[in-house]
Amino acid sequence: MNERGERFYRPVRRAGSGGSRLEEVRQYVDQLRAQPAGEAIPRLIEILGDESWFLRERASEALAGFGSAAAPAAEALLHSGLWYSRAAALRVLGTVASPATLLTVLEFLGDANKSIAEEAARAVIGFCRGGRAVATAKILHGRGVNARDGALALVRRVEPDAAARLQRLILAGPLMGPEGSLTPDEEVRLALEVADEAWGIQWERLGAGEPLPDWDHDLVRALRGAI
Repeated sequence: MNERGERFYRPVRRAGSGGSRLEEVRQYVDQLRAQPAGEAIPRLIEILGDESWFLRERASEALAGFGSAAAPAAEALLHSGLWYSRAAALRVLGTVASPATLLTVLEFLGDANKSIAEEAARAVIGFCRGGRAVATAKILHGRGVNARDGALALVRRVEPDAAARLQRLILAGPLMGPEGSLTPDEEVRLALEVADEAWGIQWERLGAGEPLPDWDHDLVRALRGAI
């Protein structure tokens, strides 16, 4: 909204109706792609509340094009708005894969809304593809068997191959270390500091036939300075 509380655009209230209005907003979204992030992002976030799936998808794609600059606004939308707005925000966060939002996305795996939980699972896969598979695996590993099994079941529902890759990391004892709980600070550090490449992991090479690296220490020892 602008300074007077007015909307930047008039929403299309029924998907599939008002073709000329739909096209007008689509063009508006495409124009925003070329605008500075500070001007475009709040306008695109507002469109994530439109009832038109098509426009939400276009706005999500445009937001993702701004990279990590779009992450704070998308993360804020997860705590307000309609369910489909939150689902669209999760799509943005999964595409951007900003480390600072990984923990927030993981919390939505337990959402009571099935569509939201599945979108969170897709977002988690996005983080794994974006170089945060090791951090994701260890956070789930540290939360205990029920949390990680539930998360894996959800990821398996939306992409079985991704679930198998993530599970392989979780079961890699020499990498995961002790199963005991992590402190909140350690979870934050995992999300922010632990990149796959530093541990010799490439997500696309985590198939069953690919050997894992030979680690000489585990994540817990690294986090707690015991190496």
